[in-house]
Amino acid sequence: MSKYDEIYLDIAEKILEEGYYDNNRTGIATYKLPHQIMKFNLQEEFPILTTKSVAFKTAVKELLWIFQKQSNDVEELKRDNVHIWDEWEMEDGTIGTSYGWVVKEYKQIDNLIHKLKTNPQDRRMIINLWQIPHLDTGSLYPCVFNSCWDVTDGKLNCLLTIRSNDLPLGNPFNVVQYAVLIHLLAQVTELKARTIDSLYK
Repeated sequence: MSKYDEIYLDIAEKILEEGYYDNNRTGIATYKLPHQIMKFNLQEEFPILTTKSVAFKTAVKELLWIFQKQSNDVEELKRDNVHIWDEWEMEDGTIGTSYGWVVKEYKQIDNLIHKLKTNPQDRRMIINLWQIPHLDTGSLYPCVFNSCWDVTDGKLNCLLTIRSNDLPLGNPFNVVQYAVLIHLLAQVTELKARTIDSLYK
């Protein structure tokens, strides 16, 4: 059992014991417990669950679609046998101004890499997918919408803010994605991956 398993199962138990049902926009009541925090040291282990299956390849393909390709084209994912966005595909075959589109529009990953290389102590290293003018023209509001980046002693750290994240499916998926992203960014900026901390609304 990994340390992530221990954190994950502890929060799952806490939700079951202290959580409550409430309505939301979907019309399906959610059993929730807000403001849970997960902290991982990437120098100790890669955070992937061993107590349940995690679609690692699918998670990485979506990650690269968003941050490397900076794409909103659902057909690209389908060609990679990834169908997690099929339900939200718009008439033009995209997800509109969501995720990869916002990353590209504001050159967010490019700016982050530039700052990590040239001014790693900059406290403005943020990727923000919650761009209000573009929310309603995308097919879905971003769930993992904000990440703050820090370099300490040559090691790269990331703090995530997640407004909507279901524990059984979305959480293991997103943790893997951002752990991979930290490792990739550390590699191209000659840093070492250190921590990923996430706050779940």
